[in-house]
Amino acid sequence: MTGWKATMMSGTGSRSSAASGFTLVEVVIALTVVAILAGMAVPAIDSVQKERIAREPVNALALLAREVRLRAMKEHRPYQIVFVREGFRASRFFQPYGGVEEFEELQLELQQLEQKQSIIDASAARGISMENVEKDLRREKVEAGLRYSAAYDLNPSILCSLRIWNEPDWISLTGGEFRRWIFQPSGMCEPMSVRMENEGSFFEVTFHPLTADIQSERAWVE
Repeated sequence: MTGWKATMMSGTGSRSSAASGFTLVEVVIALTVVAILAGMAVPAIDSVQKERIAREPVNALALLAREVRLRAMKEHRPYQIVFVREGFRASRFFQPYGGVEEFEELQLELQQLEQKQSIIDASAARGISMENVEKDLRREKVEAGLRYSAAYDLNPSILCSLRIWNEPDWISLTGGEFRRWIFQPSGMCEPMSVRMENEGSFFEVTFHPLTADIQSERAWVE
């Protein structure tokens, strides 16, 4: 009985030792599988990264459209997004026949307000009171707040084209051309389709006139 027990223990110990280790062949096979999986994952990650970068202008436009729509509804005033070759700009809708200079003037006013605020802060640090100037600045800031401005600059390699509901053909924004996209206080906007083409990527999105959300999309990224 004693010898039988010893034999069984020896056999169990031998099996445990074999199960706890790997042969050289098994290690090589495992490393090969890991290398193959890693090789498959790298192109997939690279593709996702390329698509994210290529889609960024489309996402920026969608977020901007949502913001100006909400502002138009909240303030009961029309807003606009203006498309130019360099990108798109958003503000209140002031002049039906105005041009891109509206945004340049607004940006200049906002910069002047920042400069005045810097002067007031520097004077306060020296113990100099500028109460009257502060009152004027607060009033100007309120007015500037009603003159909301936002901008997104496109990469120069991106070609932006538009198709507005009353224009049958696509309009490529080249040179000094620009187009307006108006958002009404009711929350409605003009039906709009936008194309953004670049080397290795193409996006065409159509926005819903009732919600300003993306209604349909065609896209490819190499």
